[in-house]
Amino acid sequence: MSYLDDYSKEDFGRTSWEEYGETLENLYEKVSSYIEENDVEVDAVVPIERAGNFAGTYLAYKLNVLRVIPVQFKYFFDEESDEITLNKLLPFNPSGLDEDANILLVEGDHCFGTTATLAAKEVKNKLPDSTIIYAADHMDYSYQENEYAGKVFFGKATNETRELSKEECREKGVETGSHLFPWENLEEEWKTVQAKQYNYQDTNEAEKNSKTEEIIDNS
Repeated sequence: MSYLDDYSKEDFGRTSWEEYGETLENLYEKVSSYIEENDVEVDAVVPIERAGNFAGTYLAYKLNVLRVIPVQFKYFFDEESDEITLNKLLPFNPSGLDEDANILLVEGDHCFGTTATLAAKEVKNKLPDSTIIYAADHMDYSYQENEYAGKVFFGKATNETRELSKEECREKGVETGSHLFPWENLEEEWKTVQAKQYNYQDTNEAEKNSKTEEIIDNS
């Protein structure tokens, strides 16, 4: 997690709703073209809450898909032990879906893609014969993958992990800095990149009623 040392509050630039809408439209064009060219029928959209809800709902409406089945994962930070856990708050519920369903899994800002990988694994555990199309509104240029997905799409490439130099970003047309989306709170995002726990009104209850899927030593 040493890349976090490269962050500062000044890195976060507020994204307008108009700019975000353009990114979603770009994502939709990519996904819809693939679906049409390959004659794929999406059986359910699975947004990864919370941020994946925005892009997931948008794509569900644009693709005329009624069934939306959210999942939720969340990082929790223990500052005393330097331990970070990635917990499952809301499992995937495949009720009514065929075993070979086509799933459109949707994330918001994909950084390393750890959360999306766990979400896709969750889908595959419940529906082993399913096909997953993975879409994120923003995705780090250096981590464009999801091992459980047959196809991966993004609306805009980023350098959230700071793997690319500023010169490489210019060459590849990748934005530098970090997005602060219209609904996001700067203090929450800043706490996250500092590996500190943000105080949600229901932090304790959410963590207590969730299942730890992965443990990261941040010392």
